[in-house]
Amino acid sequence: MLAVSAMNLRNTKQRQAILDAIEAHGGHLTAEEIYKIVKRRHPRLSLGTVYRNLRVLAGQGTVRELDFGMAITYFETTKDTHYHLVCRVCSGIVDVEMELEKKLMKLVGQADGVRGFQIENHRLDFVGVCEACQAKPARAAKQIRALRAR
Repeated sequence: MLAVSAMNLRNTKQRQAILDAIEAHGGHLTAEEIYKIVKRRHPRLSLGTVYRNLRVLAGQGTVRELDFGMAITYFETTKDTHYHLVCRVCSGIVDVEMELEKKLMKLVGQADGVRGFQIENHRLDFVGVCEACQAKPARAAKQIRALRAR
């Protein structure tokens, strides 16, 4: 469990509850989803407080903000390096570890320091259509054909 106090921040109950909620869920939560989870234990919590604390936690590097260009921002803890499969239809996100990671880390090491640039972080996301969403049009077409056959 990540602790806010280890990051030289004032350890408020709300901030720690936000971090705990993200960690318990495994990440990929929107601010609104985090708000709903934490509000159960902290009824006086406001959505604005969640957003402010997420900005603080992201600024400290404890929480990673994930923007996949879908008008929704997700949050996860930054405890490990991993990659994402992102469905552009349902906005589902799945963490993925693959052999590519070793090769990519080697590339990051080679790029670090080029022209004086210091790499602090990197991200690799694969955007496409998940299996469930791929099957939806096929199911709908089958249902329409069945209705027309009656």
